[in-house]
Amino acid sequence: MLGRLWQWYPILELEKNQSYRLHLSSMDWNHGFSLQPVNINLQIIPGYEMVLTVTPDQAGEFTVVCNEYCGIGHHLMLGKIYVGEN
Repeated sequence: MLGRLWQWYPILELEKNQSYRLHLSSMDWNHGFSLQPVNINLQIIPGYEMVLTVTPDQAGEFTVVCNEYCGIGHHLMLGKIYVGEN
């Protein structure tokens, strides 16, 4: 996923019980990657790529919140991850 003023790209669609490697990076400022309600928190810094391995164990809609103040539109910076049954 890519953090960029003030959005996360793209919206991800994953399958339950499958493993994924998420590559997280920023194009502009420091952003915080907070996956709710799972409570995964990472700081995303421009020029670096964080790789997070996830295996969703429940289906549903999850929200990615930027928890690092990144400017005037910070409160709008939400992303989505949808997990479906396989």
